[in-house]
Amino acid sequence: MALRVLTRALGSLSLTPPAVATLSSSLLPAAQVTSSTLLQLPSSSVLLLCRPLLTSVALSANFVSWKSCTKYTITPVKMRKSGGRNHTGRIQVHGIGGGHKQRYRMIDFLRFRPELEAKPGPFEEKVIVVRYDPCRSADIALVAGGSRKRWIIATENMQAGDIILNSDHIGRMAVAAREGDAHPLGALPVGTLINNVESEPGRGAQYIRAAGSGNVHGNSRPGIQR
Repeated sequence: MALRVLTRALGSLSLTPPAVATLSSSLLPAAQVTSSTLLQLPSSSVLLLCRPLLTSVALSANFVSWKSCTKYTITPVKMRKSGGRNHTGRIQVHGIGGGHKQRYRMIDFLRFRPELEAKPGPFEEKVIVVRYDPCRSADIALVAGGSRKRWIIATENMQAGDIILNSDHIGRMAVAAREGDAHPLGALPVGTLINNVESEPGRGAQYIRAAGSGNVHGNSRPGIQR
């Protein structure tokens, strides 16, 4: 009696139509009905509801990063924080998130970049403003010369109104450079405190760009001073 009640309960829980369950219970013994009921698979007429998940779709497909900007501008560019996630939305680096919104200012690390219509040779620029940059430890300065403006890395004592010189000439005598000027290493006297050094001519500054760092120019092995 108890086995028959259990068989009817299992038959009511199956995914098959009621007519099929009644026919199987009337033709087969109770033990076979129980085992067949447990092993029944859903028929083609039963639809299982599922939630669609997109796990491999790029989350930033329509977002244009500031790194893809090819035209130089002094206007701050919007930045989108990743929160430590990759393009699929999965966390790659833990502990990243939050913070104040930041805007990126394009820095021209190649100091000797004369304008196309300008005369060849050294040229001067005037410092307009020195301000804090949230994307780096050093301050930045907005300089103007000719018909253009650009952001550069500011030195320790650079102030608004200073006139800086950019040159690529190496003469027979060492030059008396002022703070903020840009010269080749061969044109500077030994013992000059330098920063923003490039590895190859025309490549732009790659070394000694952080705040508080400097290098003494000399013939021996250089050492970083902080």
